[in-house]
Amino acid sequence: MTERIARLAALVPFGLLGLLQPAAAQDCKTTHEVEITFQGARGFKPRELHVRVGDCVRWVNETHIEHSAVAVDRSFHTGTLMPGSANVIKFDTPGDVPYTCGPHPPMVGKIVVEP
Repeated sequence: MTERIARLAALVPFGLLGLLQPAAAQDCKTTHEVEITFQGARGFKPRELHVRVGDCVRWVNETHIEHSAVAVDRSFHTGTLMPGSANVIKFDTPGDVPYTCGPHPPMVGKIVVEP
């Protein structure tokens, strides 16, 4: 019985991580979406997105290969997005944030964060 409780206790931190995920999403005033696609735009769609301070952007990989979104100034990185996966980044500072795809640098986009 003690061994079983120890194993369950070891899993608690991982369960709590799942609880924290939705809370982070609630901190966004609005969540916008950027598709990574080979349809039409061939890259990030939209290529330029205007958001407000406190908004979030969700990058969704709609292709069959891995991609990422990395700020040129390294202020954010979505991590590697496998096909069908997504990640959300919150923007708290006004200004232009150009970004590229880590594995495919010719793919570029820009987030314009307005006050």
